[in-house]
Amino acid sequence: MRYKIGSYNVGDWEPFLFFLSLDFRKRIRMHRRIVTYIVVYLFICSSELQATQYFQKLSKFTTEHGVANNTILSLFQDSCGMMWIGTYEGLCSYNGSEFISYPVTDSLMGYAIHFIDRIDNKQLILGTDKGNLLFSVHDRSFTPLFFSNQGSASVSALFRINNRAFIGTQSGIYEYEPQTHTAIIRDNHSISCKQISPEGKICLGSEEQGIWEAKLKDSVLSLSPVYPELQKEKVLSIQFKSDGTPVVLTEKGLWLQQNKKFNLEIRGSFSSLILSQQNEILLGTHGDFIQQVYQRGSKFVLKDYISRDNEILNDYYDAQINVLFRDLSGALWIGTNRAGLDKIDRKKITFNKYKSTIQSSEPEAGYINALAQGEDGNIWIGTSGKGLHYLDEKKKELIPVTISGVRSDSLFIEAILQYQNTLYIGTRFKGIITAKYSSKDFSKLYASGRLFSSEVGLEKEDYIYALKRFDEKLYICSSKGTFVYGFDDQIMVKIDSIPSINVKLDSLSNIWILSSYMELYHNQKKIELGMEVSDFYFGDNNDVWAATSKGLALINDENTKPHFYNPPEKVIEFTSIGKDKEGQFWLGSRMGIYRFDPQSKLFADYQIPGGSKANSFNHAKLLHSFSGEFYWGSNDGVVSIIPSANSYLPKPLFEVIQGKHDNPSVFEVYNYSFNHQAENGIAYRFSHPDSSWKYLSGNHSVLDFSSLGKGSYQLDISAVNADGIMNKDYKSFQFQIKNSLNANITLWFIFLIILTGGSLWYWRTRQMLLSHVAGEEDESISLPETPEDKIHKEWMKDDFMQKAILIIEDNLSNNSYGVNELYAGMQMSKSNFYRKLKTITDLSPNELIRFIRLWKSSKLLVESKLSVNEIAYDVGFNSPSYFTRCFKQQFGIAPSEYKEHYDTYCCKPA
Repeated sequence: MRYKIGSYNVGDWEPFLFFLSLDFRKRIRMHRRIVTYIVVYLFICSSELQATQYFQKLSKFTTEHGVANNTILSLFQDSCGMMWIGTYEGLCSYNGSEFISYPVTDSLMGYAIHFIDRIDNKQLILGTDKGNLLFSVHDRSFTPLFFSNQGSASVSALFRINNRAFIGTQSGIYEYEPQTHTAIIRDNHSISCKQISPEGKICLGSEEQGIWEAKLKDSVLSLSPVYPELQKEKVLSIQFKSDGTPVVLTEKGLWLQQNKKFNLEIRGSFSSLILSQQNEILLGTHGDFIQQVYQRGSKFVLKDYISRDNEILNDYYDAQINVLFRDLSGALWIGTNRAGLDKIDRKKITFNKYKSTIQSSEPEAGYINALAQGEDGNIWIGTSGKGLHYLDEKKKELIPVTISGVRSDSLFIEAILQYQNTLYIGTRFKGIITAKYSSKDFSKLYASGRLFSSEVGLEKEDYIYALKRFDEKLYICSSKGTFVYGFDDQIMVKIDSIPSINVKLDSLSNIWILSSYMELYHNQKKIELGMEVSDFYFGDNNDVWAATSKGLALINDENTKPHFYNPPEKVIEFTSIGKDKEGQFWLGSRMGIYRFDPQSKLFADYQIPGGSKANSFNHAKLLHSFSGEFYWGSNDGVVSIIPSANSYLPKPLFEVIQGKHDNPSVFEVYNYSFNHQAENGIAYRFSHPDSSWKYLSGNHSVLDFSSLGKGSYQLDISAVNADGIMNKDYKSFQFQIKNSLNANITLWFIFLIILTGGSLWYWRTRQMLLSHVAGEEDESISLPETPEDKIHKEWMKDDFMQKAILIIEDNLSNNSYGVNELYAGMQMSKSNFYRKLKTITDLSPNELIRFIRLWKSSKLLVESKLSVNEIAYDVGFNSPSYFTRCFKQQFGIAPSEYKEHYDTYCCKPA
């Protein structure tokens, strides 16, 4: 009997059921129905539970990064993009690069800041546990905010009507008077929060009376109740979906509106509420991380927004959330209790991931070697040791395909090509298998033969790397070279003997081959690039873009060096390359997916959740489908994205500070696109007709133009977000350079040349004069060399001897210095040093040390006024008598007589 893993046919069981009782058969059928219902129910639930997969990054910031305190109570982003963080011990800001703290006082006990908003262009309003404050953004100073009725309740809301600022507190609503920094009571409602609806209505949440709409009637503040179902609720937060539907969090739980009526859909105690960029309802909890609300049938239930098992949210206190905040770029900020600030960057672009239905825990189960799409749109997948699959886009699965007469588990499929109703399957060590398939059932193929030709050198069992189709011909890359096979004439020709893994024809029918050694050939001529090439793409200007081990390479000409592009501070080994309809390059790598804009030269990267295996994409396993979707083969299944169907990040916010160090030509630029801010950039250009934008990586840059020539300039500055999208609302700045730094540099350079030339002339003249005088002195007092001097001079020409002599001379006065110390100083063993010394001097190490001591003493006897005893001790002898004996053995004369003998020897007529 045949067994089938994962499914069965009813007919296979009938012979057994025949012998069973009718009741038992009924029970089996009933149980089968129950199991079927459960499976269908779980499948539906799993479909609903499966969240849209977004590319994301997780970050954590604590006091180690500069945050004032690890308990985060409030978050706010101003109109320029600067983030402000209220902590248990004061205020701090984040500009995308660093955190800066602003202590309210110098005391040990700080101010717990529960509320932050911007009351005007120059000041923030802070609600704290010790009163309310105004913070000057420019002066970095704090001023107390006074209330007309001496109210002490902390600020909980700020709203404006007709340029009038109103402050909501638990003790009422006040109007802010900027001249006196005071707040005057206007209403007695106790306010807990505020939100503005898509229609511009100001909705105020109250402590016990639901939600009120604030208006001005005849210049008088007026409040009217809205949403009658919430009139007796303590409102904690109000949010509006993109379609205007309100979502409200109260002390009892989450209220959702359906058919214009509110219902309490999720009961419980939650700390905060926020909506993601994709209108996902997210709840902060007091110990259960972030919960996402989703609808299952007619009910609303909760699930984890992100996996708790990750390197960021892995702390007990990370689960205790005080505040959730979404910044203008869409990034989600999480203020925790005692665990610092967490951030989830989710790019809007989404992806799909497809795994095999038979995938086991074995690492090779999901290893994808081949991707191909037939004319009918069917996508075929080749794996390592798991055979052939086709991609079912509805089920999001890779469906196994059986080939009659072939064991699937023995197939390591490296290449696939579909022509009409025939699949050409290139394998590892089993050559090319041909198979027919039916358009009605993709899961079954019928082997029809093998494609090979012993005459031209392609055997049945060869290793096939790639199959490509050009001009109604099949191009075959194999371990034996590159071959071309005609579909019509069935003739095979060998076009190159280099083992190849890829072949392409350009618009002029030139043949480009990528060898198994990762080297690129053009018409059989090797292009010297100095790096490994994994894949390549023909550009619009007869240039070649190559995915290489050193990054993305642009090859303009065979004879010129390529230009490399990489993300900032990285060198990425790209493994595959493709181009979308908008002209953007998409690249696979061992570290995820990258997008490259050839105009701005900026990268965006996308990480697949699931670790390194899920982000390791194999060499050139990239398919650009007919629909425009890209499919990558990874070590853990297939990943796909649709570039044209995704909306990118919001435009970046930025701030420019002109005149750094009181120099109007120096600019400090901050990019506040906090979503994946490491990938942000700065753009600038000079305002004239021929100017073009220049791009700098990083969300904080200093532009220094003080080196420009004298004149007036206009500079345009903008910012670029993580997806390479530039803010079109650039800012223009005028600056003037009165004294050209270039001119000053030129004058200083000329002066330096003159000064250097004069100094050089003086030095050479003095050297010539000194040489002349020294020559005269040498002629008059030239001292002849003794035999010992000649030996010493000759030894110093050898590196080994020179090193040994200098070490000995440095230790002459040490009478305990011996051969063991000499071996250590030379960093040589006794035998090696002895052998080396004998080949040069025929002396032992002890004899060498004694010779250097005696030679040095002979110089001292002539040149110094020291006594013989003093010289004996200076050169390391323990007793003058032993020194005298050794000296006489070497020089044939006593030390006391040596100077007189030397003078006589020097004065002998030549």
